[in-house]
Amino acid sequence: MKLTKRLAANRLTRRGAVVILVAVSLAAVLAFVAIAIDGGGLLEKRRQGQATADAAAIAAAEDLFRNYPANKGIDTYGTAEERARDIAAANGFSGNGTDSVVTVRTSPEFYTGGPNVGTALPPGYAEVSLQFNQPRYFSALFGSGAIPVPARAVARGNWEPSFIGIHVLDLHRPSSLYGNGNATVRVTGAKVIVNSDAPEAAMSNGLYFQADDFKITGGSATTGSGAFVGPIEYGTPPQPDPLRHIPEPDPTGMPVQSNNTFRSSNGTSTILPGVYRGGIKISGQGSLNMAPGIYYMDGGGFEFAGQGNLLAHGVMIYNAPQSNTDVISIGGTGSIVMSPPTSGIYTGLTLFQDRESTNEMSVQGGGLMDITGTFYCANGTLAIGGGGSGRIGSQYISRFLAIKGNGTLTIDYNPTQAIPVRILHLVE
Repeated sequence: MKLTKRLAANRLTRRGAVVILVAVSLAAVLAFVAIAIDGGGLLEKRRQGQATADAAAIAAAEDLFRNYPANKGIDTYGTAEERARDIAAANGFSGNGTDSVVTVRTSPEFYTGGPNVGTALPPGYAEVSLQFNQPRYFSALFGSGAIPVPARAVARGNWEPSFIGIHVLDLHRPSSLYGNGNATVRVTGAKVIVNSDAPEAAMSNGLYFQADDFKITGGSATTGSGAFVGPIEYGTPPQPDPLRHIPEPDPTGMPVQSNNTFRSSNGTSTILPGVYRGGIKISGQGSLNMAPGIYYMDGGGFEFAGQGNLLAHGVMIYNAPQSNTDVISIGGTGSIVMSPPTSGIYTGLTLFQDRESTNEMSVQGGGLMDITGTFYCANGTLAIGGGGSGRIGSQYISRFLAIKGNGTLTIDYNPTQAIPVRILHLVE
């Protein structure tokens, strides 16, 4: 009998212990379930929030980038913020203040996070901050209220001066920058970049190069009285084409001004922007006045030579060659005065050749030369020279560069006259 009572008491004791053990274990189980379900949801929403913040910031920066010529990086009409909010809403962040909050800031507002918190956003920058209020499920056993899930991104979309006077793009060829003659070449206000890793990437045979800064991936060499004068840094990493994002003009929206090669060898011709099928060729005593705008050479190239004068203010010439003889060649003994467009996507760009073309672009003359703007020949040789003195361009960007002749040549870099670098990317 006593044994039976003792066994019954033990059973009752074990029953109580099991209840306590189950209660404790259940709490632990629920905690793991909360971590697995609620925690997994938080991680997923965090990834979604960051991806959305990145996309929204880029959308805002792209709007600032596109309108930079007019608004200088300021969201004047609120279109950048509108685009960012549209992207956020399309990805489940309505910004209604209940389930999510969306904040978009642009210049001159202030950073709310990151290393620059509290400082003003520069023009062209956009900061997007998101917060999703995640409802609780199993974790409601351990707390109350929604769980905030934040995300933040900063993107940049602006145009700014490159301060590059010469940029030679070829990566390997010797003498990719080549000078020959008794000329003095002065690059003012900008640096010279040579991407070639050859031991003699930059070569001067008698020519005197002067600049505030040389950055050469390989090495340099001189013969005769040739010299590179100024601080030179060798072994620098090659720099990408700063104009690689500039779109080529679309001729379909332009008026066709000529269906055959436009020619003149006498008198003064005045022409309008548009498409010139077969190009433009001026020689002899012919002079040419070009009204401001974009001139699209659909084959044939652009050739100006002889004793006449060329006057082209606010002009960009684009060469779309159909053969290796379709070149841009500007020279002669007359007066040549050119300047680039002052507004729009091609601001600061005077000569632009199809990026795939290896044709030569040549600007050489013995008369008065007063040319500003950028010469862009991404895959060909840019040949510069002459026997006089003057200003021939504000910036050269080409695969190869050959400068020949006598006298003094000035490449006068001016941020208002050379094409700016276009920047669009995530910053934070």
